[in-house]
Amino acid sequence: MQPDADSNNRTHQFWGSDEKPASQQQFSPLQQQIIITNPKYKPALNLRIISTGIIVLGSLIAIALPFIGIDASEFFLFEISGYVCCSSFIIGLLVDAVYLKGKSDWETSIGLGNTWSLVSLVLSIIVAIGLIIILIITILTRIEYS
Repeated sequence: MQPDADSNNRTHQFWGSDEKPASQQQFSPLQQQIIITNPKYKPALNLRIISTGIIVLGSLIAIALPFIGIDASEFFLFEISGYVCCSSFIIGLLVDAVYLKGKSDWETSIGLGNTWSLVSLVLSIIVAIGLIIILIITILTRIEYS
């Protein structure tokens, strides 16, 4: 029996198997993981700026209303001023709650904790509901004494 011609560099071939020789195996490229160290929530429509603008505009109107000199009693103008201010805070808080809901969903989607966004969301809604109750009670007492 004669030794194989290539006894030092012997290859094994397996018939009927799906193994490919080392030179034909396909390796998937290594995927790099990108870590963002300090991600920021930047929506296309920033509702936080809009809610701040609503609150500031309502407060400015409420402050200026008694001083513009409409032919009405000062008490009535201060009362309307309070309604405008309270309403602007209610609308601003509800718009801010929508912003916080979007931020909470974004934080969940990228794997961050959303505890503080949810706490802020709940507090915004509670304060808005409290202001709605105060506004309704004030309007109803005004109607009752008219």
